[in-house]
Amino acid sequence: MININRLLAGLLLVGSLYSCKEVQAESPGLPNSVEHVSVEEMKLHLQMEDVQLIDIRSREDYTDAHIVNAENIVFDEEFRTNLKTLDKFRPVLLYCTDGSKSKKALKILKRMGFQNVQELNEGFEEWVAKDGQVKKY
Repeated sequence: MININRLLAGLLLVGSLYSCKEVQAESPGLPNSVEHVSVEEMKLHLQMEDVQLIDIRSREDYTDAHIVNAENIVFDEEFRTNLKTLDKFRPVLLYCTDGSKSKKALKILKRMGFQNVQELNEGFEEWVAKDGQVKKY
């Protein structure tokens, strides 16, 4: 026969864990469960003031054109070191040319303890193709 006290305690534990998960999901910033975003989703995220937008393309590509307000941290041998300028607890949006390097960079940031990281799935090329706002020199 099942002990009623143990059953109730188990149900309370499961309920409290579920409610904590819901509170975390409602915290400000980017959604934690989604790592790859479309151009349309990224445009919405960029309306948040607290987002750290990072262009991981080369200095030359960044200088030619980049998404407005993006910071350039090149995805090279110094990448991990240069990430120390970022706040691990503020949302981070990454992009590269076509989405291939930003997926790798996203994994590095997650391993380094960044709490909320997303990358532009199709990269800067898709951003430009869908009339995303860019800064050109």
